[in-house]
Amino acid sequence: MAQVLQNSNQEEWLKVLGKGMVTLPKKWRDELGIVNGDIVKAKKEGNKVVIEAKSQITSTAPYRVYSTDEINTFLEDDKLSEELTGKVQKKLSALR
Repeated sequence: MAQVLQNSNQEEWLKVLGKGMVTLPKKWRDELGIVNGDIVKAKKEGNKVVIEAKSQITSTAPYRVYSTDEINTFLEDDKLSEELTGKVQKKLSALR
């Protein structure tokens, strides 16, 4: 848990933990509607870091999180057939 050093209602000092993690104060998360698992947008502006809640973000995140089942399906769909695998191996062996 990050240590919060209170300064004012709109400004807080946050302690940076391992891997650069900080905890947003609960009051802020509640006010912004940020819940566990939400995606927020962060941007660097000079020597500042600005974090935007999803309700403030006009576009969707440029990525999505895939489930283990979806990833396994992708991997299965991308497997080469045994015939094609054999052809590739022969061509690679011929190049040596």
